[in-house]
Amino acid sequence: MSSDREEIIRMIKIAAWCLQDNPERRPLMSTVVKVLEGVMEVDSSIVYEFHHALITPAAADHQNSSAQPQASELSTAR
Repeated sequence: MSSDREEIIRMIKIAAWCLQDNPERRPLMSTVVKVLEGVMEVDSSIVYEFHHALITPAAADHQNSSAQPQASELSTAR
């Protein structure tokens, strides 16, 4: 049971690393794969603030809209 808890926490950290507000701090997918394989560790300097990723300018204008944001609105090219 303890190992399950540790694995769950590890997966949450990986997800948080990928969802950081600042696109420059998000890992490359090749890095995520290495972390999942156990070759690397999750970056220890994750910023746990995700509010900008959830509210896009279009969503702010249409707060009552039920449409989900497009992938292009959640991620930025590097």
